[in-house]
Amino acid sequence: MYNWFMPILPVDVLWIARYDYRPGWSLPLHSHDYIQMILFLDGTGTFTIGEQAFPIRGGELFLIRSGETHGLRAASLVRTLDVKFRVEPGELSQLLGSAARMLEWHEPSLAARLERIRTEGEQKPPHYRELCSILLTEILYLYIRQDLRTELSDEASLDAVLPRDQLLERAVACVRSKYQTQLTVRDIASAAGCTDRTLRLHFQNVIQMRPLAYLQRHRITQAKLLIQHSDYSLKEIAEQVGFQTVHHFTRLFTAMEGRSPAVWRREYLEGIRKDVYINPTFENRIFTVGDGRE
Repeated sequence: MYNWFMPILPVDVLWIARYDYRPGWSLPLHSHDYIQMILFLDGTGTFTIGEQAFPIRGGELFLIRSGETHGLRAASLVRTLDVKFRVEPGELSQLLGSAARMLEWHEPSLAARLERIRTEGEQKPPHYRELCSILLTEILYLYIRQDLRTELSDEASLDAVLPRDQLLERAVACVRSKYQTQLTVRDIASAAGCTDRTLRLHFQNVIQMRPLAYLQRHRITQAKLLIQHSDYSLKEIAEQVGFQTVHHFTRLFTAMEGRSPAVWRREYLEGIRKDVYINPTFENRIFTVGDGRE
């Protein structure tokens, strides 16, 4: 059994969920004694913090401090990732106290980081609370850094894993920028400034992967983000990430993920509005109010 008597976490993640607000639904003004972050994936409406109202367009990340009143009104279907947490007194707490209430954050890796927290909380493997604390701490510092207008690197977590290698970095940059096109090994090698053979050997030696295998893995990663956060059909998603046919996409996705993209989407959607408790003593209160037409 997991031992709940653990050291105090600098960031204690209480709860996280994927929520959809239907048109006309509202979240009446309220406040609480913990901090909250809400990432609006898409949709339109109004989000209010204190006396300030913000239009929802998608890509906005809101920071709601303890004691701040806030509420929401959905004009269309609004998709969100919502996390509630506490921060121990110290430098991070002070920085959050003066940080912006909202930042536009369209980087897909943010939603992926939050989804990782949700997965950890749902599965509860050993030390999941500590890992959730680390993951959210990273998000909070990135929020502060972006608020200070410091340049952030796309797919920062992947860059941290890849060696500091100029040839590899040029090749990876080519894949990331052109994965939606019909890239070949020759195209990637040309962008990296080497021959096809050198590229293949370099990929195998450094990251133990063929260049086209890396390309396909990147395409599947981008496809998963579209499956999670869009209404595109699987055929449209396949086309958007560079596959010529949905059948090829389905075969490769199934081989990599162990289930088809249709099953993967269904399993993901089944998790929407499912409360995932990170702190077992936390009790979430639901404030959403429908428009009375259901």
